[in-house]
Amino acid sequence: MQASKRLFTKLTLIPVELLFRPFLLVSKKRLIWQVSEDQKRRLQIQWKQIFSRSKGISISFYKDKELIQKIKSETQLQNKNNLTRTAAYLAFFNKHPEIEWSFLAHMVSRNAGYFMTDLKGEFLPHILEDTFSEALYLMLEKGNSMIFEDAFPQLLLYEESKKRGVSLFHLCRYFHVSAFMEGVWELFFQGDHTPLLPVAQIINEQNHIEKNLVQTIEYKRLLGKITYRIQEWLELSQIIFPILPLKYTVGKKMKKFENLEQRIQLGQHLYALLFKSTNFHSVYHFAQMHPHTGSRTDYDKNIFTIIKPMNNEHLKEKLSFFKTKSNQKVYSPYLDQLWEQNYNGPFFSSDWFNENDMTLQKMKLTVKPAAPIWLSYWAGLHKIESAYLIKKYYRLYKKNRNL
Repeated sequence: MQASKRLFTKLTLIPVELLFRPFLLVSKKRLIWQVSEDQKRRLQIQWKQIFSRSKGISISFYKDKELIQKIKSETQLQNKNNLTRTAAYLAFFNKHPEIEWSFLAHMVSRNAGYFMTDLKGEFLPHILEDTFSEALYLMLEKGNSMIFEDAFPQLLLYEESKKRGVSLFHLCRYFHVSAFMEGVWELFFQGDHTPLLPVAQIINEQNHIEKNLVQTIEYKRLLGKITYRIQEWLELSQIIFPILPLKYTVGKKMKKFENLEQRIQLGQHLYALLFKSTNFHSVYHFAQMHPHTGSRTDYDKNIFTIIKPMNNEHLKEKLSFFKTKSNQKVYSPYLDQLWEQNYNGPFFSSDWFNENDMTLQKMKLTVKPAAPIWLSYWAGLHKIESAYLIKKYYRLYKKNRNL
């Protein structure tokens, strides 16, 4: 009877979630913003000046040397690990709420931390190979760190420009920031507070890791492993923005991470979920009230626990439809207790942009309907637990048969 109930749970929730997908495949994207002809003209002027200036002698270096060193030191200090980066993004947004990308980065970085924790949580150590889990963690950590190293100096330059009342974005080159972003920041500082800046930041950071992470032999080797496809099927890469009560939580699935355009579109959709809807205040309230630890107890202490279960403590499922059974909880430890290795360099120049780049034509903001993420999230959890139980029972079967 118990087995049939457990099977009923899996055979109900997972297919129900799958039923939403055909409708989403035919749903159309909706354009909510695109770069105007005037913005294109002004950006092209800025970029032409930047590229022309970069071919000449360096300027203002000695005058601003102290500021450059201060920003580099602060970036290095905050780029220790996922926890410090995530906190730094939120602290900056609290001071400068007009920089919406900083809060988006905070929430996405939170999810990166949750992924890292999951790799040593309740189920995945029994499903994924240790070598694969470590390689996947290092890729997540490296990408998280590389984006911060590129983006945070831009934020600090804006903060100092705002303080002085004069643009300091000509100093972007000393932090190896692309000319693309330098030009966009100039327009923002001149008063262009359309979605131009956050859309550009999404495009820039994804192009940055495209060259320096996704296209590397190291990442392609990871991508080629069958275990990578398994983790995709298990739907580990879901980005959730908690809203209390949790049944109202929003988010998106991350698919085809190796595809640059897919990552950019995902970033656009996540930005729209936060700032072009009614979700912002609820998600922001959650972020303020729950400091990021990497443990999924951050948003649900009724389901998750930081207390590690005893070895072979259970061979029965813990999950029911949208809860755990008999007051059981799923292990999700604090991130800083798990991984010793963090990525602190080397870092590379974000020089992906050139005068002939066609990125300007892609600068738009689109949205597309998504399945209720809380349903998808729980369906994913049930998939993971199913894989865990199948592997456990198979090992027990082999042991009893002396195989």
